[in-house]
Amino acid sequence: MRTPYEARTSTLFKAMKAENDLKADSTLTRLLETYHVIILPDTDFSEKLTWCLEHAQSKFRDLSDHNGRAWYFQNEHDATMFAMKWA
Repeated sequence: MRTPYEARTSTLFKAMKAENDLKADSTLTRLLETYHVIILPDTDFSEKLTWCLEHAQSKFRDLSDHNGRAWYFQNEHDATMFAMKWA
């Protein structure tokens, strides 16, 4: 039986692999090229996600980035408001 620490570690590695698989997906990459991107330090993730879920008028996505976290917004207004809130 796995310890709680081992279970959390396993879940974290699965999430990291899934995110890397998404980055390698050429269809997703082409789609996100049409979105407005905001790159911020990878802090306050749950607060930023909650803001997006409550305020974004259109689609959004986040992915890890070597500079922090990249937040992609389909709607330019959403991207602008997000940047004003968090930048």
